[in-house]
Amino acid sequence: MSQRLVPLALLTALAVTGCSSDGYYYDRNSEYADASIASPLELPASRNAADYQDSMPVPQASSDFLASEDFEAPRPQPLATSEQGEREFVALRESGDARWLAVNAAPAAVWTRLQSFVRDQGLDVQSIDAGKGEITTSEGVISVSQGLRSDASEVRCQQGADVSGSCLNALRGYLSASSSDSGVSLAAQSLSRDDRVRLEGRNGSWQVDLALDTERSWAELLYQLQKNFDTDYQKLTDQNRSQGEFMIDYIPREDRDGGWLGIGGDGDPLPMVLTLRAEGDHTLVTTRRTDGEDTSPALARELLDAVASTLR
Repeated sequence: MSQRLVPLALLTALAVTGCSSDGYYYDRNSEYADASIASPLELPASRNAADYQDSMPVPQASSDFLASEDFEAPRPQPLATSEQGEREFVALRESGDARWLAVNAAPAAVWTRLQSFVRDQGLDVQSIDAGKGEITTSEGVISVSQGLRSDASEVRCQQGADVSGSCLNALRGYLSASSSDSGVSLAAQSLSRDDRVRLEGRNGSWQVDLALDTERSWAELLYQLQKNFDTDYQKLTDQNRSQGEFMIDYIPREDRDGGWLGIGGDGDPLPMVLTLRAEGDHTLVTTRRTDGEDTSPALARELLDAVASTLR
């Protein structure tokens, strides 16, 4: 073998070795688990404070979770498959006597379309309040508010205390046909919020905090669970509206055939229940096993993280 071929052979051997499952991927679990807080950088008091700001600010934690010695960083959620389809741009939501539209666009974008709807329909406008997201007409009030997702809105039509079904139907058709680049209202930017769904650890247990009342949370969860929890490893099996419970068969990731990618599922499903309860104007979602076995914090976190992912 010539001397010129030796480096090429060595490089080939190193490349093959580097692609093996034993050495190519570097496990960073211990780095994240052992991370510590460093003292903040101290700047001179004589500086102009207006010239300095945090380039990467860290928000206040909404959880008291502390990693244990055997902590493992959670795997990323699997990507949505083509079978799940695209999100429906406008969909009707119902809960009891309440009805509204769920729109997959931020309130500031929906607000401009509501103004166009009122104008195109020739409605008699009495007042417009972009800060509240309300347009009052002689026929009733059309309003938009932040949905659970950061890029989602809820649209309502009210005639006094009653829902206007004809208005909702007309709006549903109008919004579905409207242009996706119809603009964004700066005046309605305050309607948007991005902290509607939070996974929190409290006293060794886990919960999902939804910034909606239980009626709206139930309707949105029912829709998302019916759409997304219909696989071999996570399936919505029943519901009890009066008790605020969803029954789910769930196979933990470690027991699924196909590993953490979540493809297939040979493990036995665990019977789980999601419970909704009101706390002020928020809704808390918790989970437990229904077969009498203890629910480990790791299992509760994994399932509630999957639930929260469908709402983000």
